[in-house]
Amino acid sequence: CEGNAFDSTGEFTKAGEKAYDRLEHLLYDIERLTGKEVTPIIRELDKICNENY
Repeated sequence: CEGNAFDSTGEFTKAGEKAYDRLEHLLYDIERLTGKEVTPIIRELDKICNENY
């Protein structure tokens, strides 16, 4: 991520959204290459990103 991934309210910045999208695509590419399901990993990341701190 170039810049801050989260703003002062804990929400993704534009840079954070872009970085997360790229991470998600990378994980799905890994899934295609290895045959190992990455959906549980993405769900866990979504859960972490949606927590209020």
